[in-house]
Amino acid sequence: MTQRKLNLRTGDTVRVIAGNDAGAQGRILRAIPARGLVVVQEVNMRKHHKRPAANARGGITEGGIVTYEEPIRVSNVMLVCPHCDEPTRVRRRHDADGTIERICKRCDNPIPTAG
Repeated sequence: MTQRKLNLRTGDTVRVIAGNDAGAQGRILRAIPARGLVVVQEVNMRKHHKRPAANARGGITEGGIVTYEEPIRVSNVMLVCPHCDEPTRVRRRHDADGTIERICKRCDNPIPTAG
């Protein structure tokens, strides 16, 4: 499987455009480019019921219901431009020194790297 090039990075703000959470907006917590997935804060929340279990030190880990963010497909989210505050596609510009800059296709302003 080839590695996909993502236009999204950890810390970017995205808006969900398809699925159960359509319209939700959040920050990317983790990107998984090999599978084309991103984990967005407070989007695609799932619950896991954990059973109490003994750990290696002889204690017991607490059980309960754990809520976490499930990954979402990259095709279902769009980057939100910090300048125009709208979901946008990304264009790339190569500077003279060889660095690649992400450009908003709506307002033509550079999108800063989050982090």
